[in-house]
Formats: sequence, structure tokens, C-alpha cells
Amino acid sequence: MADAKMANERLRLAILLTILAVVVVVAMIRFLGEGGIGGGVSRTAALEYEARNLEPLETDSFVSHDRQTIPSSGNPFAFRARPTPTARPRPTAMPRPTLPPRPTPTPRLAVGEDGEIKAPPPPFDREYIGFFGPEQFHVAAFRKPGDSPGSNEIDVAIVGTVLDGLFIVREIGLESVVIGYVGYAPSEDTRVPLSEN
Repeated sequence: MADAKMANERLRLAILLTILAVVVVVAMIRFLGEGGIGGGVSRTAALEYEARNLEPLETDSFVSHDRQTIPSSGNPFAFRARPTPTARPRPTAMPRPTLPPRPTPTPRLAVGEDGEIKAPPPPFDREYIGFFGPEQFHVAAFRKPGDSPGSNEIDVAIVGTVLDGLFIVREIGLESVVIGYVGYAPSEDTRVPLSEN
């Protein structure tokens, strides 16, 4: 058994040495015989250049026919006084573009109950702080700043109530109320949201 194993290893070693010898011989032939390991370039494979039938380049247009020389004022390497600068005219400033006049805001006008144009009503001066009562009969609560600092007045109203002779409670909702104005059309009504304070 040991002899068979030894014979296999000798055979393997002989094959490897044979392959190595063949590679060395081929490399030597290529390196020494034809000018390098990669092989030389045969003369038939060398590139050949042929001239095409091109028209000659016309250079007459590039050469200036008017050959004027500028007279030199001296040796360019010798010290001379600095040339006098020529005054350049200042560029005229472009006039700024004029802006169109701002449009004057037209005052907001309101419609009265009779359809006539009126001045806008004053803003509602209370905060809507909530409501109470049954669903069919809501009562809204409003807070108005009092005359003295830190004091507030609380007003309650149902739908149709007129506050201060000017504001009409038209609708009471969960998050807002609709306020109308005495003498003004319903189109001028305003919605006041529930106060967060």
C-alpha cells in the first residue's frame, strides 16, 4: 500500500517537472528567438501609411497682405518713464426705471338691508366662549373686556338676540357662532370661532 502511494507521488512529480520544462523551453524560444516573451511583430504585420489624395491647404487667406510695421519707440528692455494714462469718459448712468404707482386700496363697502351700499359694520367685540342648554335651545356665552383692567363682562344670548343694539346672534354652533348686523344684509354676516382661552 505504501508502495502504491509512493508510486503515485513520483508519477505526479514527474508530470509537474515535465510541464515546467516545456514552459521554460517555450519561454526561452520566444524570448531569444523573436525579440521578447510576447513575440516580435512580423514585418508583414507592420503598419503601412498611404497618402490620400487631399487638396493642398490654402494658406493665402491667413497671411496678411498689408504688412505694416509699427515703429518702435526704443529698446523694450531699457528703463523708460511710465506712459501717460489717457482719460476715459465716465459711463453715463442709466436712469432708474420708474415704478408704477401703487394702487390705492378701495374701501370695503357693505350692503344694507335695503340693498344700498353702506360703510362696513364695526368688528364684533366679544369672544365666543361656549354654549349651554338643550340641543333645540342653545344659549351662547360671550366674554367682553370690562372697563377696568383684568375685568370681563359675560353676556348670554339665544338666536335672534341683539347685543349693544348692533350685533344679531343668527346661529349658535359647537365651534362657532354667526353674527349679523342690524341694518345690514345677511351677506355681511360673520362667523366668530370658539375662543381657545
